[in-house]
Amino acid sequence: PISDVVDRIMDVLGHVPAALLSDFDGTLSPIAPTPEAAHLHPDLVHVLPELAGKAPLFGIITGRAVDDARQKVAVDDVVYVGNHGLEWFDRGEYRAHPAGLAAEQAIVDALEAIDQDLRALNRDLTGMVFENKRLSASIHYRLVPDPETFDAPLAAITQRRADEFGLRMTTGKMMVELRPAARVSKGSAVEEIVTSHGWCGAVFLGDDVTDIDAFLAITRLRESGALEAGLSVGVLSADANPDIAKTADVLVRNVNDVAAVFTELARRLPDRPTEER
Repeated sequence: PISDVVDRIMDVLGHVPAALLSDFDGTLSPIAPTPEAAHLHPDLVHVLPELAGKAPLFGIITGRAVDDARQKVAVDDVVYVGNHGLEWFDRGEYRAHPAGLAAEQAIVDALEAIDQDLRALNRDLTGMVFENKRLSASIHYRLVPDPETFDAPLAAITQRRADEFGLRMTTGKMMVELRPAARVSKGSAVEEIVTSHGWCGAVFLGDDVTDIDAFLAITRLRESGALEAGLSVGVLSADANPDIAKTADVLVRNVNDVAAVFTELARRLPDRPTEER
């Protein structure tokens, strides 16, 4: 039940100071046909600013570029981590990971080569979306004809080109990604947030394969004692990877449940002391 999940989160956030962290797509936003079509769940439009004002730290950790995430969420009092930890916007300051900056040209070249390879397959590529996020890239195939038979050839081509250009391929819901070879992830982002600020509690919500890195980071930090309390919340969907259920501490059914959880959290969390704002 939603109330049980809220109770678990409130318990962790009671270990002050604590951070409330979340993915965006598939967690705060329903999965959309194209990246630009995604939007915050309607119930969260007014709840997130209230929640961000109450939590000692509220953070969005996403595969999207930071500027894209900031535009979609449109809440100021938030730490934005984009490109799976490769870029940050925190208290008005932007920074990018050197590995991401170093990979910019390789990402451009790899995308161009993958595009040529796909065209050579003589398949209908209608609906294919190439998304260059500068420090990483995503190729979405949700809208192509017969996407179920498209994933294997696309993954093979992308892996080959990733190897050629010194990049790393990862997968998600109806998408593949090109990322720098450096092991920067949502997990390393969670670890950096917790250790650099000395948080005692941390909660992370996510729905896709790349969020598992953050789930595992929460577990590591909790078991090592770096966190007094930590909780990972998996958001399920029809096409959720089975490992989400295996690695998350608790589960909710969908984005509607996340909206309900956050609405109740905003109601129950006390106002932040004025000196901390």
